Amino acid sequence: MTYDVVALLERMPSDEDALAALAATGTEHRVRAVSGGLVIQLCDEGDMPLVSIDTPMYIQAPGEPLRLLGPAYADVPVPTWWVEIRAATRDGCSQLAWRYAEELVDRAGGRIWAPPPGPAAEAGGADA
Repeated sequence: MTYDVVALLERMPSDEDALAALAATGTEHRVRAVSGGLVIQLCDEGDMPLVSIDTPMYIQAPGEPLRLLGPAYADVPVPTWWVEIRAATRDGCSQLAWRYAEELVDRAGGRIWAPPPGPAAEAGGADA
């Protein structure tokens, strides 16, 4: 299982935005590209993935954030850039996902979605 966070961005994140978001997670992690470079992973010293970050998707369909995320996201303007960040359910991984998402939102505008914390996931933060 994973703990998923979605950054809903007002503009496509630049390379500089993505690098700043990676830096916001700390410097002790290895970074690798998988799936032909479509996914970036933060890994621990044993090369185990902690967080996987998908390539931004451009969402243009009106009502898509509402359909996918629920009524609290009915006001998300489209088009929007959707960046899915999946954290392992190990200690501290959801905080890494949140730090990455928060930095992207700080730089590109938008807001964050995450499921409410449950027994399989650690609390990551509140809706931004």
